[in-house]
Parts: sequence; C-alpha cells; structure tokens
Amino acid sequence: MYPILFVTPWFNVYAYGTMMAIGYAVGTIVALREASKKGLSPESVFDMLLFQMVAGLAGSRLLFLWEYIGGASITGKTFLNFEAGGLTFFGAVLASILSNLIFIRLNNLPFWKTMDCIGFALPLGIAIARFGCFLNGCCYGHPCLYPWGVIFPKFTLVKVHPTQVYESLAGLIIFLFLAKFRKKASHDGQVFVLCIVLYSVFRFIIEFFRADNPIFLLGFSLSQFLSILMVIIGVAILKRIHSDNRLAINQ
Repeated sequence: MYPILFVTPWFNVYAYGTMMAIGYAVGTIVALREASKKGLSPESVFDMLLFQMVAGLAGSRLLFLWEYIGGASITGKTFLNFEAGGLTFFGAVLASILSNLIFIRLNNLPFWKTMDCIGFALPLGIAIARFGCFLNGCCYGHPCLYPWGVIFPKFTLVKVHPTQVYESLAGLIIFLFLAKFRKKASHDGQVFVLCIVLYSVFRFIIEFFRADNPIFLLGFSLSQFLSILMVIIGVAILKRIHSDNRLAINQ
C-alpha cells in the first residue's frame, strides 16, 4: 500500500488523486479521439469534459457524504475535506450526465453521439483510477482465503479481496468489449448505455466482496441499489433507441 507516492517540502503527492487525474486525462484523450472520428468538435467535447470533471467531483463527494454521514451533517468544511475520503462513483455518474445534458443542449451537440464518446472512454478511466484505490488501500474487500488476498495495513490485519483490482479489471474488460462493439453499433447511444449497464452489473457483483460500504437496505449497499436502477433504466433506453430506429426505417 502506497497512499503517498512521494513527499516534497511543499506538498505530498497522493496515489489516489494522482491515479484519478491520470485516469481522467487518458479518458479525455480517448474521448476526444473518438469525437474526431465521429465528426464532432473535439474542442466542444473538451469544454464539456471540463465542466463534467467539476460536476462529477461535486456529485461524487455529495453522495459519499450523504451515504456515510447523512445529509444533515454535510457542511462546507466536511465537503472540502477530501483527504479524509472519499468519493462515490455513481454520484459522479449522475452529476456528470446532468452537466453533460445541459452543456449539450446549450451548444446544440447531438446528445447520444456525444455521450457515446464518453461511454467508450469511461471504463478505461475507471480501470486506471481504481488502481489508485488499490495503492491507497481504500475500497477494500472482505477476508480472502485465495492466494491473491492482500493486506492493507492501514485498514486490515488479514488478507482481503483486492476489490479495487476487481473493478479495475472490470473497467478494462468493458473497454475492450466496447472497442469492438462500437465499430458495429447500429444506433447512437448504444455504446454509452451499454457502458453504464455493464459497469452496473460488475459493480453489483463486486459489492458483495466489498467490506467498507455500509448496508443501505435489505442487506444491499446503496451502490447495489443504484446498480439495479441503472440496469433497468439502461435496458429500457436501449429498447427505446432500437424501437425508434426501426420506426424511422419503416417510415
């Protein structure tokens, strides 16, 4: 576990923040290249990603605090205390989608085509960023009897499931799948929605191995309930996209 990559006389360089920044930077490059291939303005998509970054951080932080300490206890001080941890991925997703929707409407961009660029890049960013969780030791799992179990001295005294690595591998698998799927996707929007659906399925399963997330309801974590919601909404949207396209063809 290496939560601090190196120390300088002025500041510490933290593994968690560094890997998040690298993941977002790599994801941005992939998204911009995809936007260029689709005939979109890379400059407009880059501007959107800047707003998305701010909105995503805010949404991720708010959902984490609401889940762990309750909404009534959220103050400006607790919100800005990032060193105490933490962030919740689905908070970033929801806030980012809202931010992107507003930006796309204001700038007259094609919604689904633009979001497909984000959906293709997102899982690669997740794969990189979650390695920061592994180095930091957060987001760890339940005790693990398998050879790949890991001890995070700051949090655990026994070997636990490296759930951070599980999610990083899930992100890489989704990215590789979408890299092939996007070439034969029949409708705009399929790549983005499939990204969210596949991630939600993986996240729902991985949550059973997580030890740090509190139980929200009926033995499930909040992330598992949100995963179920995302899958239901995603499947409904995929069906709608397909039916709308068939209707347009028939007309």
